[in-house]
Amino acid sequence: MRRIIVLFSFIIAIPSLNAQQKISYLLNKQANLNKVTIQITFDALSANDANLVIPRSAPGTYSLANYMAFIDDVVGYTVTGKQLSGMIGDGSFFMFGESNDLLNKVTYTVDIQKMEIDLLDASMSSKARKDYLGLFGYSAFGFIEGLETEAINLTINTDPSWPVFSTLRPDTNRKNGTDSYEAENYAALVDAQYLLGKGVQVIRVEEAQIPLFVAAYAETTIALEDIGNTGLLSLQKLADYFGYIPMPHYTLVYEFLKPISERHDYGFNMEHLNSMTAHRDISQEYNPNRDLGTIIHHIGHSWIPLRSWGEGYRPFTWQVAPLVETIWLNEGFIWYVSFHKILQNEEILNWWKSNMDNAPAFIKTKTLKELSLLGSTQYASDFRIGKNLFSRGALMAYDLDEYIQKQTNGKKSFKDAMLGLLNWSNENQRAFKFNEIEPIMSQATGVDLSPIWDKWQKAPK
Repeated sequence: MRRIIVLFSFIIAIPSLNAQQKISYLLNKQANLNKVTIQITFDALSANDANLVIPRSAPGTYSLANYMAFIDDVVGYTVTGKQLSGMIGDGSFFMFGESNDLLNKVTYTVDIQKMEIDLLDASMSSKARKDYLGLFGYSAFGFIEGLETEAINLTINTDPSWPVFSTLRPDTNRKNGTDSYEAENYAALVDAQYLLGKGVQVIRVEEAQIPLFVAAYAETTIALEDIGNTGLLSLQKLADYFGYIPMPHYTLVYEFLKPISERHDYGFNMEHLNSMTAHRDISQEYNPNRDLGTIIHHIGHSWIPLRSWGEGYRPFTWQVAPLVETIWLNEGFIWYVSFHKILQNEEILNWWKSNMDNAPAFIKTKTLKELSLLGSTQYASDFRIGKNLFSRGALMAYDLDEYIQKQTNGKKSFKDAMLGLLNWSNENQRAFKFNEIEPIMSQATGVDLSPIWDKWQKAPK
């Protein structure tokens, strides 16, 4: 992970799609306003039980965001048409009173413009610009507590002249004004990106092994084909390394923006199950060739941790930032694969080491697990924490790779350890526990990796 071309990851649960949709979402873009209204319709619940939860954190962001601050006009509707005003609860949710009235609909408004102004990290915010509305799912969609595993039907309504695009079902042939989508559950709904407006450009990279798209909003002139070529090369390199592609389709989502202020940060990006988002300050020159490492890294997360994950990652605890013990694996292992193995950057080893050597004492004295727990909410807010987490993970991967190859006379490598984690997750469909990681990798490689594992569990100093 590095500044300007960085990461974040995410994870989602994927049960089979229910035969009957139980939850319906309707998103309306308010005319001439940088706001959206959300309507959620569901099987009737007692008003006392129908809490509207607004996420406070998103998978892989390793931070907290007060999205409640941008929510207004929360109203619940009973089956008889009675309206109940939403009241802020003790956490990140709205309540609708203690009556036994049956509630089956909730509406609320999201102020996108205020969100973009107040949230300084562009990767955490939705955007509202000229001829454009870009929705970061976690920041706009809430859910009715207890119904987050139900299948969802989403309808988006906007200006009749505005094309609608979503990474849920990417296509260059976009519908104008309205479109509908299905999501396996709430996690799938909010993991996706939604790009509305005449300012959105979409292309498909035809040569890719899977449907590969670039969707972008740019307040400057950008050649999407160049981004697509870099994305294609990245996907090919990752497919060659892992030996397969797990995504049914993939979208590179880019925003090229005039900064809201000098304090706004456009240097962090985010990956999702079948897409990545990147944000760029148009005052800085953009060269897609220099983005190769970034794109490889972000697409690489579609393997780990998005399809092989530790505890705290899935199922996600939306109202808090969960404590994640394996950030070093999520980020460091993919840093190692992306920059050292695929791009064969030998010099990056020294950079990872310098990140550790130059860390303050409060970081150096933390064990790997302790530092990961600290990074669960402060990964980027104090980026020394983030850099040390991915540096330790990457250097552990390097040591594992050297050890595995030596013990097997080059017949096995770190790749076999990665594939072991991926196969294990695919078979077990659950998060691996911290003490299961080394045995899984050891079994996959046929090498006792406990000496390397034990070495890296200790604090550097």
